[in-house]
Amino acid sequence: MNQKIRVLFLPRWYPHQYDPMPGLFIQRQAESITPFCDVAVIYVHPDPECPNRYEVVFSEENQVRVIRVYFKPVVCAIGFVGKALNLLKFYHAHQKAFKSIRQFSPQIIHSHLLTRMAFIGWRLSKKNNIPHVISEHWSRYFSENGTYQMGLHHVLTRYLIKKSDALIVVSEPLKTAMQALHLDHPNLQIIHNVVDTKMVLHNPPMNPASYITLIHVSCFEDKSKNISGLLRVLHALSEKRQNFSCELIGTGPDFDDLQAYAKDLGLLGQFVTFTGMKTGQELLDQFEHADFMVLSSHYETFGSVIVEALAMGIPVVTTQVGIAPEVINETNGIMVPPGDELLLEDAVNTMINNCRNYNSKTIRNSVVGKFDPEFIGEKIVAIYKSLLSI
Repeated sequence: MNQKIRVLFLPRWYPHQYDPMPGLFIQRQAESITPFCDVAVIYVHPDPECPNRYEVVFSEENQVRVIRVYFKPVVCAIGFVGKALNLLKFYHAHQKAFKSIRQFSPQIIHSHLLTRMAFIGWRLSKKNNIPHVISEHWSRYFSENGTYQMGLHHVLTRYLIKKSDALIVVSEPLKTAMQALHLDHPNLQIIHNVVDTKMVLHNPPMNPASYITLIHVSCFEDKSKNISGLLRVLHALSEKRQNFSCELIGTGPDFDDLQAYAKDLGLLGQFVTFTGMKTGQELLDQFEHADFMVLSSHYETFGSVIVEALAMGIPVVTTQVGIAPEVINETNGIMVPPGDELLLEDAVNTMINNCRNYNSKTIRNSVVGKFDPEFIGEKIVAIYKSLLSI
């Protein structure tokens, strides 16, 4: 039996004791390679309630060794001084955690997210003379996001990419956005996020055929998700027809403002319901009684919820973002340009009229197997093997 490759993940986002949601896609990726790799994760998180300078928590989760280090952040009246001191503590916490697993002796360092984690990964890979792989998931490279920093930050980011042995991105749009900023690599590869498509096939809702339920699932951050635009579309439709309702599932920084906006538009209660966060079986239950799903984002690096809906056999109306251009076709949904509310309204209206004419099995077959842990894990491990010449 071949010996497993020892891989150290260094994620910027990962589920932790205060929030189980951040970096779920990174956690799933770590778990997807466990049939082929011995995986350890070091995750560092600032915690104002930390009783000591550092608190280290070890656990084993689905065959992945996870070392979470919580540190008490420095509070300083001079903002940039406090930020610098906390960056040093963040870096020092990774060093301490790495020393604690020295007997692990990784063969690959895999950093998730530029630029901070890539710097730490580069330093560790250089010191230990092992390959360094970078995965990028962040949406800041899209021009619509407008948060990517040029100048010294850009120079450092390009340098770290150049010094890495491979760069992985999760979608074609993210690759294009990064290349437009000259963030490229000779060994740049697209490997999608892990999405478990082994879901129970959706059964048609029990609602009367004349009444349609649609759902929207996202973090409630309006800049990227454009939920306010979706609410305007639903308001326009409500003035023409009354045989639909939309359940908005999730939470986030703009949740209260968007709920207030829906109330101002006269949608709350009759046409729109805010369910809050749903996970696991509760989320599957929401999908189960939906006729179709709608995504209205301005930009997405991937958009796992699109694949999840299709895997259950539910048609999708979505803007042309993230994974959508690769999976949406006339047999499983409708795709429109981002930001065009008139076209989105027309698409939602068309889907209300036709959603129950789609074939659930055909929709499911359009994605099944293409995003599963086994498939994605093998693609990641192929990169590791090529770098290790095994």
